[in-house]
Amino acid sequence: MKKTILVTGGAGYIGSVAVKMLIAQGHKVVVVDNLSKGLQKLVGKKAKLYKADLTSQDQLEKAFKDNKIDAVMHFAGYKAVEESMQNPAKYSLNITGTINLLNLMAKYGVKKIIYSSSAAVYGEPKYNPIDESHPTEPMNYYGFTKLESERIMEWYSKLHGISYVALRYFNVAGDGGLSYVDPDAKNILPIIMEVVFGKRETLVIMGKDYPTRDGTCIRDYIDVNDLIDAHILALRLEKSAIINLGTSNGVSVKELVDATTNVIGKPIKVEYGPRRPGDPAELCASNDRAKKLLGWAPKKTVKDMISSAYKAYKKSF
Repeated sequence: MKKTILVTGGAGYIGSVAVKMLIAQGHKVVVVDNLSKGLQKLVGKKAKLYKADLTSQDQLEKAFKDNKIDAVMHFAGYKAVEESMQNPAKYSLNITGTINLLNLMAKYGVKKIIYSSSAAVYGEPKYNPIDESHPTEPMNYYGFTKLESERIMEWYSKLHGISYVALRYFNVAGDGGLSYVDPDAKNILPIIMEVVFGKRETLVIMGKDYPTRDGTCIRDYIDVNDLIDAHILALRLEKSAIINLGTSNGVSVKELVDATTNVIGKPIKVEYGPRRPGDPAELCASNDRAKKLLGWAPKKTVKDMISSAYKAYKKSF
């Protein structure tokens, strides 16, 4: 059944891929984005764009008034871990925006939300791979805002009958076919690409003495296309759920650099710096619940993610 889906943050890196895939499947898409980082050109002509900020309920309400929304995909929010510790007031807006969105969903009778959550809710892992029963003890304020938003959604489910699926992302990478180039790179693969194309001179790897196979941090990288496949499958889920999205395969920073070197055919200049405070040695997802509840499994490899990112950046440099 084709639906009208409201996508917050639909002009950003992940949200724009959701818009593209939803339209390809015949859904109507309404996008809300303040365009502070998102790009209007990524939205496409078939989606209806409202330039609005989630922190303004009045701005946001126009999208609900004008359209009969069937479900919401909520990607909008600030996401830099280090910045969240320096500017918690800004990151509190993640919670404010989610509350405004839920209030309007309740007012207009929208009963389904797919939420962009994060592995940051878990904090220092007590075991790997991490399943959804792992304790939630965020080590940074960004992770706290994601966890708090999940808890608020749980209450709105009880109070207003809004079904929610909170998808806890691990490390999202790759290009979704829109040639996205991060204007403010904070994640490792975009930073590597900036080194490859000369925007940065050197990749600084933070720490080489972790208790891992090569001394660098291990992370679980998931392709953005696989990620959005899970969101679309979650539209069919008829109950609320919290679900990890990852591959269950850990890749070290050094292994990621080596794999990039193999894909592009030239070395990358690397230096080692001190450990970054709050970085766990290893974060790896258990995706058993995603397989069971959504019938989902990742298809893309790390090589695929690197290749698509490289092609996207090559177009812009």
